[in-house]
Amino acid sequence: MTEINNNYIDLLNNEQRKAVEKIYGPILVLAGAGSGKTRVLTFKLLHLLINKYATPNQILAVTFTNKAASEMKNRISEMLNFPIDKMWLGTFHSLCARILRSHYKEIGLKSNFIIIDSDDQIKLIKQICDLENINTKDYSTKYYATAIDSYKNKGIFYDEIKYNNFKTQGPEIKKLYRLYQTELLRLNCVDFGDLILFCIKLFQTKKEVLTKYQKLFKFILVDEYQDINLVQQKWLQFIYQGHKNICCVGDDDQSIYSWRGADVSNLLNFEKNFINSTILRLEQNY
Repeated sequence: MTEINNNYIDLLNNEQRKAVEKIYGPILVLAGAGSGKTRVLTFKLLHLLINKYATPNQILAVTFTNKAASEMKNRISEMLNFPIDKMWLGTFHSLCARILRSHYKEIGLKSNFIIIDSDDQIKLIKQICDLENINTKDYSTKYYATAIDSYKNKGIFYDEIKYNNFKTQGPEIKKLYRLYQTELLRLNCVDFGDLILFCIKLFQTKKEVLTKYQKLFKFILVDEYQDINLVQQKWLQFIYQGHKNICCVGDDDQSIYSWRGADVSNLLNFEKNFINSTILRLEQNY
């Protein structure tokens, strides 16, 4: 890693600097739009690397889009003049896919498993409904796909379904969810919901795998924390139990992904979920 001018810290205002220089323990940075949330995360990552608190592969950095991940990676790489391609920086789904590519056997998949999109998901559900004479007139295949996604976003497998979740079609959904998962496995496929759900299953059933990642990731950084859902929060808490260093940035006035299970209560309950946490606010707006 080449030498870098330590004046990078002077590019931050006082509040941003506090957030970047607070290294250990759980930290929540609350900030509105335009106050430099993502800047804080980028500079914190830089700070950890420059001061050798961690090597690039010992930091788990979660963004909400692939574009944001790519921009952050490029910016840090340019500032360091050092490639960080192998760094664990990406979306929840891409990071989970990377873990599953190393542990596919433990979840009954082959190494070349395919990740299907929502269109293929709906097509597969339709095929199963046709074969099993499941009602698609009153309840569309999209309805069933949304129901299954909703369970996955809450971390619920088909054998854990309580019928009061979807009262009208509870038994049908449970049956369809089971058949759908069986068919996915037969086809060596997963959907986006499975990526995180299977990771959690892996952590729950293979303690040596969980321990490996808990030891590996010394620091966890999370962008747009207000938009994570229950299963993503659960995934973070599994890994957090290793070194117990997590820094999340979020805006409690913004939750744009509620349609896919985002739960702002994760942000509001941060101090309960992560004991002895520090809450910082970025008040200056640019």
